[in-house]
Amino acid sequence: MRIFNYTLFNFNSIKNTFKRFPFTIISAMLATVFLIMSTFYDKEDIFVNRMESYGLVFVFGIFLYAFVILFNEGLKNYYDLKNLKNNNLFKILSYIVTFPILYGIYELIYNESKTLANYNNNFIYFTLIAALVVASSFIGKFNYHKDYVAYVAKILKSFIISNIYSFIVFIGISGIIFALNNLFKFNFQSSVYLRVAIFSFILFNVVTFFSDFPKVRDSFTDYRYPKAFKILLVYIITPIVIIYTAILLAYFVKILVLWQIPNNLIVNLVIWFASFSVVYLFFLSRVDSIKIINYFKIIFPFTLFPLLGMMFFAIYLRISEYGITENRYIVIAVGVWIFLSLIYYIFYRENSNITIPIFLSVIILITGIGPASAPSLSVRSQNSRFEKLLEDNKMIAGEEIKPNLNIESDAKSQIVDIVNYMVKTDRVSELKYMPKDFKLNEDSFTKLFGFSNIIEDKNSLGYSYTDNLPSDNELKFNIDIEGYNHLIFVYSLDDIVTSGDYKFEKTKREIKIYKKIEENYKNIMTVDLAKLKDNLKILRKTKDKIELEDLAIEKDGYKILFTNIYFPKEDNLEDAYIEFYLLTK
Repeated sequence: MRIFNYTLFNFNSIKNTFKRFPFTIISAMLATVFLIMSTFYDKEDIFVNRMESYGLVFVFGIFLYAFVILFNEGLKNYYDLKNLKNNNLFKILSYIVTFPILYGIYELIYNESKTLANYNNNFIYFTLIAALVVASSFIGKFNYHKDYVAYVAKILKSFIISNIYSFIVFIGISGIIFALNNLFKFNFQSSVYLRVAIFSFILFNVVTFFSDFPKVRDSFTDYRYPKAFKILLVYIITPIVIIYTAILLAYFVKILVLWQIPNNLIVNLVIWFASFSVVYLFFLSRVDSIKIINYFKIIFPFTLFPLLGMMFFAIYLRISEYGITENRYIVIAVGVWIFLSLIYYIFYRENSNITIPIFLSVIILITGIGPASAPSLSVRSQNSRFEKLLEDNKMIAGEEIKPNLNIESDAKSQIVDIVNYMVKTDRVSELKYMPKDFKLNEDSFTKLFGFSNIIEDKNSLGYSYTDNLPSDNELKFNIDIEGYNHLIFVYSLDDIVTSGDYKFEKTKREIKIYKKIEENYKNIMTVDLAKLKDNLKILRKTKDKIELEDLAIEKDGYKILFTNIYFPKEDNLEDAYIEFYLLTK
């Protein structure tokens, strides 16, 4: 079986591809031209923004027209199967509808100051592209889909090959330009590589991909995976999936036994693995000649439900504390898709699996568009939290915010987080009571709320002798070494270091100091990191200024003066960063 499509550079192949996907190829050409044109001018130029906007509109057109063409192929197949005359009206209407859609996309993304400047519009743009990509994988097969998995496998093969070709073309042309620049002093600007990338990964990639795109009317019922792919799927990925699942289930049992709150990391670990598992089961459904794999396909979906439950619980805790954001919404949306897909795999094992991408495309559309979309719910959730915090702390006067310095630090942190998040996503004006012209900086924030937006990280704890240095250009850093003969500076202590007759060893909870006596090292001092941390906490609360002597440790003729201490996490002593002087007699 051929791995690469050597007919790509055949004129007839290109002609046939253009004949089948004319508007898709034209969109790729126009996207390439406009995006390359935008690289010849200054980024602040309005003309550049317009060219970039045109380019992105036609990038969208690539996916839109691919969907329309495949829809019409599926429609034609449907009419032929019904022995009816093909109705060209649907085909004409489907293309007419694309023009207002493309204009709407232009209005969505164009901005005189900067392309893709609006967060909500960007989210809709990329969500629609994602929905079109998924929908294009099944729209042509809506009438006949018994061979759907094989059809998607061939699409995946075309995608991999086109990207390999595009990467090779990019590297090859870039190498030629680099050689001409350095050997013959052609003085090409660095932006030429960006133009090569645009050509390679848009126009060339699109032509290559669609030149080998499977035809809707072709039957793949008897299709068999290439041997290498089958080995990868069955003998390499399956054991890895089993082991990874066992690890996550063991963590699930640990949570139940110890009754611990799931770590936030578990959300990422589960969501990526479960999403991969749905795709993996999708392709594994074509493997039916191996008995143990058939049993595995029955059992494996059930093992993912406890993991999903743990993930949903962890994200629920996060949302109940910090509200909904786009990322948390997407986690829930993907989790719902995974749940529905697993139910489908359990009850409809012998079906074509076309329902899986249909679920996904619908969920993507709901996520990006409408009153239940991620941006809409995110704004409502953050607004609700923000208003409640202001009310609870008596910071509302009519329709304005009343400054209040005397509120709890947790409430301060939450207000700061909400405002920072909304500023970051260019939606601070959508927060109730906020001034429409608000610009985030410490002065404007303090004037509006009564406290600074610079909040100390409560999860970390640190101290440095440089914290309290005066600003009069005098160091005023004097170490009283009276009664001691030697001074050893110990920095970046991660494991074991030596200095003359002294050895310093950092463990998970302690720093041990040894002195070499004759041929052996004897422990002369031990620093308990937990105790050191507790002492630092007390000093932080009771003193405005921490001196070197405040944390000093003396024992049997030795003294330790700490110059820098940093504990990055509340419950982790192992990652502590400690610097100190050891004074010896």
